[in-house]
Amino acid sequence: MTRKRATAPRRGSLPGLRARLAEAEATLDAIRSGEVDALVVAGPGGDLTVAIEGATEPYQVLLNAMTDGAVLLAPDGTILFGNRRFGVIAGAPLHGLIGSRFQRLLVGEGRATFDPLLAGSSGDVSDGEFVIARGGAAPIAVWISLSTLSLGTDPADGVVVRMAIISDLTERKQGEQARLELMKRLITIEDEERRRIAREVHDETVPTLTAIQVGLRVIEQRTGEPEISAAAHRLRKIVAETVDNVGRLARGLHPSVLDDLGLLAAARRHVTDYSKAYDITVDLRSEGIGTLRLPSLVQTTVYRILQEGLTNVARHAKARTVDIELKLHDGMLALLIRDDGIGFDPVTTRGEESGLGLHGMGERATLLGGSLEIDSTPGVGTTVRARVPVRELTVTEET
Repeated sequence: MTRKRATAPRRGSLPGLRARLAEAEATLDAIRSGEVDALVVAGPGGDLTVAIEGATEPYQVLLNAMTDGAVLLAPDGTILFGNRRFGVIAGAPLHGLIGSRFQRLLVGEGRATFDPLLAGSSGDVSDGEFVIARGGAAPIAVWISLSTLSLGTDPADGVVVRMAIISDLTERKQGEQARLELMKRLITIEDEERRRIAREVHDETVPTLTAIQVGLRVIEQRTGEPEISAAAHRLRKIVAETVDNVGRLARGLHPSVLDDLGLLAAARRHVTDYSKAYDITVDLRSEGIGTLRLPSLVQTTVYRILQEGLTNVARHAKARTVDIELKLHDGMLALLIRDDGIGFDPVTTRGEESGLGLHGMGERATLLGGSLEIDSTPGVGTTVRARVPVRELTVTEET
């Protein structure tokens, strides 16, 4: 790139006007030949870099004060021009960057990924997230948008360069990380509260109901009045059913078996209760978990997704059978829930009650760096696939 700084000759003199005209004609010739792609103009606010408007496509003004980095690249990635912000992002002086290849700034697989974007066809805009090395400083994540520019008066003969707009993602990443940490904390607090309520229900309510049940049995057996005995018998059955319901409620809030024996045992217990409550056949298979004890947040997250998935089946699917798979492979815990119900349209379901449940399932998986996929077709059934990374594993003994 060639820069030309205009210095105005003394106004009012014929030689001065001729000099200005000659300089203007020389500048235009340089632009037409592709020797100049931008001008630096001095003004009261400092230097301003102005991009040239070609005959085929006007392109945007580049300001040294812009908040994003901007560079012009040759087809092979050679840096032709960079604004001040680009130098700040790259952590290097601009004069040391001009003439070098942009790819050398990228970390890891970013170099191989960047080359196809750089070779995009004319008029295409391509972008992606990359990591830029910064000398002795820590690398930073950036978002790079590439667009093609043609310089010169003839589209066929014009010089083709690529403009890259580079946005620093540091603040955005920090914000996302803070949000994720907050959401993890909220979920942890929610689970702790569920655990506390479940323990109180189990330790206080169930014993009280059991004592009432025993008292009614005594009345039933010792009374000499048939009517009183029959009434005590009916009440005892109602209390027994209430004890079962309260137990299921406590396990639904937070099963103690999840803490004591782990995810697989809790899932089996929940499936058994679920099948009895809704008269739905459920087949649960596991692979790779064995005696491994999963991190608390991981197993709680997958258990909640299993709960919500089965609840949606009971409420909406009208299914007769459900297949569940729990697999641990290559550090990823995978959960699959497949039903033979009526299915639904995932697009139109967004925002509805069931859609909110699906959204919550997805957020739980995403918070741990996992994913949730839902495949459903009306009349065919629904398949939910959740994947959560497992970073810490400890072995527990069989009980």
